[in-house]
Amino acid sequence: MLKKGVPTTAIVSFVFVFMVFFFTSQINLSLLSGSNVASSIARSKPVIGITNTAPEDKQALSPSRSGVENIITCDCSHRYYDMWFINGPTLLDPITSTFFAIGATNSTPLDSTVKFHPYPRKTDKNAKAKVNELTLTSAPPKSSCGIRHSSPAIVFSTGGYTGNFYHQFNDGLLALYITINSLTLDQDVILVVTNWSEWWAKKYADLLHQFTRHPIVNMDNQTRTHCFPSAIVGLMTHGPLVVDPTLLPRNKTLLDFHALLQNTYGPRGNYLPTSGKSKGARPKLVLVNRKNGVGREILNLKEVLKAIKEVGFKAIVFEPKRNASVRETYRLLHGSHAMLAVHGAAMTHLLFLRVGAVVGEIVPIGTDWPAKTFYEKPATVLGLEYMKYKIEVNESSLAEKYRVNDLVLKNPSAFVNGNYTKAMVYMKTQNVKLDIVRFRAYLKEAFVKAQRFMDKEG
Repeated sequence: MLKKGVPTTAIVSFVFVFMVFFFTSQINLSLLSGSNVASSIARSKPVIGITNTAPEDKQALSPSRSGVENIITCDCSHRYYDMWFINGPTLLDPITSTFFAIGATNSTPLDSTVKFHPYPRKTDKNAKAKVNELTLTSAPPKSSCGIRHSSPAIVFSTGGYTGNFYHQFNDGLLALYITINSLTLDQDVILVVTNWSEWWAKKYADLLHQFTRHPIVNMDNQTRTHCFPSAIVGLMTHGPLVVDPTLLPRNKTLLDFHALLQNTYGPRGNYLPTSGKSKGARPKLVLVNRKNGVGREILNLKEVLKAIKEVGFKAIVFEPKRNASVRETYRLLHGSHAMLAVHGAAMTHLLFLRVGAVVGEIVPIGTDWPAKTFYEKPATVLGLEYMKYKIEVNESSLAEKYRVNDLVLKNPSAFVNGNYTKAMVYMKTQNVKLDIVRFRAYLKEAFVKAQRFMDKEG
């Protein structure tokens, strides 16, 4: 029964508006669910009205204006990255670096356009300056499909900081692993790469083949258009060498990526590590040495190597090079019992160690936070024996340039205060000269752990 004073016409109007709203919402949801990409990203935000034909319809690959609605969406809610999706037939014009949503309706505004740098460091202007800008648009293309693909495209850049070993993994290979697993695409995806680097493609060819069964498209040298059933532009990242199991199907972690590396580069056939119980066997320690003239070098390397050998290790010096074989590097590290490096990109080689191995990080002044964030935490996830050697002021070359009470030495956090240029004082101008007596005590502890690991695992 209606309460007194409430007009019947008002109730009818409210019900009518509610039904229209509900019906419209259901239509929009049903249209979005037709996309195999958008449904995988719960927080994708529709930003541009586009038309769509079902990916299963091969005719959808022709650049015609159909009457079925679709959307270009952005998953823009994350700290490190944005990702754009064209959830329907897509035409790539490599000459203009433009991706066209080729199923757009006549009602779609022709100037609906997005400019985007496909690199997972969305607030880093220095990185983005080294990444080609791509265009996503609902405007009709001027060309027809030259090469047709039956699998969706993942578009990303190997520009940015890809020259750095840490970023090759965190911003590239690990990000690609996370993206493909997040979208449950398995290997049925076309990798489309801009800022193509030939050395990168050759160096990681074996690992890239784990991500796709299809040839990789170098966007930068294409002259013909390419058509895809849909496109994902950009890569996901969960943080510094982080794979968040709560954000991935089947709760995958960094250990799963570690297993993928072993499957790709690990020994095959009858290979067996040398038994730790063999007569005269010594734990192998690989010292990953920085020798590039840009800071954080070990100035008394000969003395350090002598101490490493004296405590019982078999010492191997490894100096990373861009063109070094990943397989050979992997097997060197994977067959060792301990790794040691000064804080920096070289520490990324911890991904190549066996679970239970010792990883030692020499931590210069002013690098405590990045050392813990970028390497100690991932090492713990991988089940490694992480050991930090925190240098004292007298072991830093900065002690020769600054007074003991100078803020640079006394309180690095206060000195940097969020200023990247000031942080480079510690990263670019600081070298280390280790106190051998103090460092020897650290090495003895590392040796005990490495010996135990060798005896157990070989």
